[in-house]
Amino acid sequence: MEIQPPYTSARAPIVEFIEFNGANFKTVNWKVPETSVYKGKIVYVHGFAEDSSLYVEFFDKLSTTGYEIFFFDQRGAGETSPGSLVGKTDEHHVFNDLDFMIKHTLDTRTDESEKIFLAGHSMGSGIILNYGIRGKYKDNVKGIAAIGPLIRLHPKTEPNVVLRVLAPVISKLVPNLKIDSKLNIDYVTSNVAWQDYIRVHSAKLIGTTRQFHDMFTRGAALLDPEYVGKFNPEIAVFVAHGTDDNINWIKGSEEFVALLKPNVDKKFVKIEGGRHSLAIEKAEIFAKFWEELVGFLDKH
Repeated sequence: MEIQPPYTSARAPIVEFIEFNGANFKTVNWKVPETSVYKGKIVYVHGFAEDSSLYVEFFDKLSTTGYEIFFFDQRGAGETSPGSLVGKTDEHHVFNDLDFMIKHTLDTRTDESEKIFLAGHSMGSGIILNYGIRGKYKDNVKGIAAIGPLIRLHPKTEPNVVLRVLAPVISKLVPNLKIDSKLNIDYVTSNVAWQDYIRVHSAKLIGTTRQFHDMFTRGAALLDPEYVGKFNPEIAVFVAHGTDDNINWIKGSEEFVALLKPNVDKKFVKIEGGRHSLAIEKAEIFAKFWEELVGFLDKH
């Protein structure tokens, strides 16, 4: 059954496919309209099992505000990796692919002073926060906006003890074994229209054992004081987390931000009543998140 997102834009993004390292990446580029003042470009890294359709409203509004969006379906997700390729990725490919996409963005600039931001959600936020520490092109990034980052899973979502203990072993023996995450869609957003869309569009949120292991390990690294202490102090950091997020624990975001050194320009925002996906929350919650995010981007 096909279902359309509960939002229709009057504008259409530019969709292109870019081949790199054995994958054909779907990219979606939301240009700033001529009626808006151009402010910079955002490379957006999506969350687990997400694709561009979830962000049509968010990106439409954000680009109208003056920020061009460059989005790509990651390896293992969306139209980049359909069918049997779903979930097939690992730590090396995640960061190698992101390096390529950022380099592509840098190479296509017509103005070298153009501001480049990284933004992302959930798993994607965990990726970009790590990028601020060990990313190849981190020195070219002006700011990072992390939304509901996967640092610590909420106790209501955390895998059972047996799976967590065996994950390192399973991921090595059968790295491409598919697992249904069985995420509770009610935890994703309180916006009923978006809940209904996700239930049909993403009936099963499936990943591989390697993918799960790597994203949980990646999140845990962001609680290591010595590692986080290496975060590039030239990158401004914005972290927004819903207080009612029962997928990723807000406590993890608090702990990470506290570990950043004092010389890092950082802002942590708790969005009251917000669930996991703040970009598709109901209007009154989204408005609080939107004001904080745009304020951060405009400031930097």
